[in-house]
Parts: sequence; structure tokens; C-alpha cells
Amino acid sequence: MRRRSLLAGLAGLAGCGLVPEESEPIEASASAPATLPDDAAAAAGYARAVAETVTVETTVDTDLAGDVELSASRDVVATLFRRVYRADAGRRFGLVTAPTVRIVENSETRYDPVPALDPSRVVELATDRSVATVADWTESGRGTLLGTETSRETATADDDELALVRARARAGDDAVTAMALAPTADGTVAPLADVAYDG
Repeated sequence: MRRRSLLAGLAGLAGCGLVPEESEPIEASASAPATLPDDAAAAAGYARAVAETVTVETTVDTDLAGDVELSASRDVVATLFRRVYRADAGRRFGLVTAPTVRIVENSETRYDPVPALDPSRVVELATDRSVATVADWTESGRGTLLGTETSRETATADDDELALVRARARAGDDAVTAMALAPTADGTVAPLADVAYDG
């Protein structure tokens, strides 16, 4: 009888948090896809090639500002929408729509899980093109995406053989990453202002 009581007491202490349990992954799905309307796609020389949903797993890390600096990290399982448009000469334009997530309960701040993915994976999701390496992104002006003025960033992939243009914006509780890819920097066509979202 005493042994049973002792075991029950130890189990109770473990349940009170003396042995911390890992948090379950956050599971979330995007509400609606961002798209490039047919007329805008045609004007830019693109035709839609991919329209699908895909589930990705990643870990989102963040630093919380306040009286005490804290760091938080959560595993995220996110279901994304991806739309890829292709043109001649190897040009591509893509849109990845992801759900934003709260890493800390009761926080107003929401995070886009896409930046936490490997950069090569993001290029593949957005353009349907596999690349081995992606150089650091640098800001190269401003653009308008979903009615929001945002940074227009450029980079290269696979030892400068491919040029990339990227912009990101929020759409309700979703986050949209737009990306153009071409063999040369002057060949990239990124119709950011024409992107639509019906969520």
C-alpha cells in the first residue's frame, strides 16, 4: 500500500512540471491561395504550370523583447498553397501562401513559417526549380504586393547562374512570398502589383 502511494506521488510530481514535456507542433493551414490572374499572367508572358497544396515541417525561432529577453522555439506543420507560372527562356514566377502562427500563446505576434525553411526549399516551392545554393538576399528597392509597399529583394542561385527576385506581404492571417526566377537579372519579370488574394 505504501509503495502504491509513493508511486502515485512521484507520478503526480512529474505531472506538475518537474519533468518538462515538449510542446506539440503547431498545425496550421493557409486560408486561400495568392494567384496571378490570367490576364496579368498573359501580359507578363506567363502561363500557370502548378497549382497545389503542400505540407512542410519546420522550426520557428524568435526572440521576445521586453523587460527580460526571452527566446522561443516551436515546431510547425504548415499546409501551404503554391502557384507557379512559367514563361519562355527559363523564366518563372511563383507564389507561396502560408499560414502565420503564434509561437507564444496569448501573443498578438504571428510568424510566417516560410523564412524558417531552407532557402533552396523556398525557391523550389515558389518556382518549381531545384537549386543547390542560394546567395544572401539583398534589398534592391521597393515594390507593391497585395496593396502593401514592401522590400524588393534580389539574390542568385547555383553559383550566380540564376537570378532571383523576392517580395513578401501579409494577407489577413496568411503570409505571401512572391518570387521570380530567370537565367539573367535583366530577364526576371516579377508582376508583384498584379498578384491577387481572395481570402
